[in-house]
Amino acid sequence: MTTGKSIMLRGLRKAWGETVSLKGIDLTIPEGKFTTILGPSGCGKSTTLRIIAGLEEVSAGTVEIGGEDVTSRPASGRDIAMVFQSYALFPHLSVAENIIFGLRVRRMGRAERDAKLTAAADMLGLSYLLDRKPSQLSGGQQQRVALGRAIVAEKSIFLMDEPLSNLDAKLRAEMREEIRDLQKRLGVTMVYVTHDQVEAVTMADQIVLMNQGEIEQIGSPRQIYSRPETLFTAKFIGTPPMGTCSARALGIARDDITVGIRPEALVLDQNGPIRARVGHVEYLGADAMVECRVGDETLPCRISGRTELTLGATIRLSVARDDLHAFDSASGQRLDTLPPEFAALSAAQTTAPLGSHASSTER
Repeated sequence: MTTGKSIMLRGLRKAWGETVSLKGIDLTIPEGKFTTILGPSGCGKSTTLRIIAGLEEVSAGTVEIGGEDVTSRPASGRDIAMVFQSYALFPHLSVAENIIFGLRVRRMGRAERDAKLTAAADMLGLSYLLDRKPSQLSGGQQQRVALGRAIVAEKSIFLMDEPLSNLDAKLRAEMREEIRDLQKRLGVTMVYVTHDQVEAVTMADQIVLMNQGEIEQIGSPRQIYSRPETLFTAKFIGTPPMGTCSARALGIARDDITVGIRPEALVLDQNGPIRARVGHVEYLGADAMVECRVGDETLPCRISGRTELTLGATIRLSVARDDLHAFDSASGQRLDTLPPEFAALSAAQTTAPLGSHASSTER
């Protein structure tokens, strides 16, 4: 098993003239773990990956791999393998030739080369495809060939840039599992760039959420979901994301606070302290998403798909205190403690059976 190496970024900055892509980020990527760099288009995540790979020069800061400063080292001297979004396969070469291409360049002996090819092909289920050309493969098979090429290189770090974006939803789900299992089996350090938060949450040990060239939050999927440190994180993570509204809309006279509540945390409760009107209802089968109108604002609520709600009906909702999140409206930063006024929002729940009052309208 390959031993992964840690990566340390210190004060990393990247600019092209007046355009600043990275604004001085500090990041530790632990060895042998799966780290996902997540964020919207243009946030700097791919630039960060390319700097780690040695494909982009830094404007300021340092890159350390395994405790060694590699900032000035070329890509070939960084002990990394990279899998690109386009797979970068040679169309005129067979699957086998694509996988061992790098080994041929390094003039590795045929016996050793063949042994590595066999091991990688068996691991990835490619043994019966070795004579085919890339044009004869599905997208998932091409992705496995690109992974095979990285595996035979026996590097300590795998860098992956949006590797599944060209695949359909079903295949993406399958490849997520395969890549995660592969990382565990090989013991490598994997850094995976994506804009897809489902990929990040389901695959990563550590998520690095980026926004406009800066790191918004670092943590495990559970930490980032359950305790977002900023409004940006709260609204980016989750399917659907956390609902937010002003504290005043919930009857709290604080214009400086924004309240965040996950849709699944809101409970239909005939004695609940939050009064809302039913807006759009999206039926999803087992669940339904309800647009709850609170004053002039809305909060999404996830309920059982068996519950029937009447458009425009007045309902009451409750939420547990631990599921309330408060943010400074100006800075977007999380408040460490809930203001005392929030106690009124988290009154003891007396939840009625779902749907028992849902179709009625309060007078």
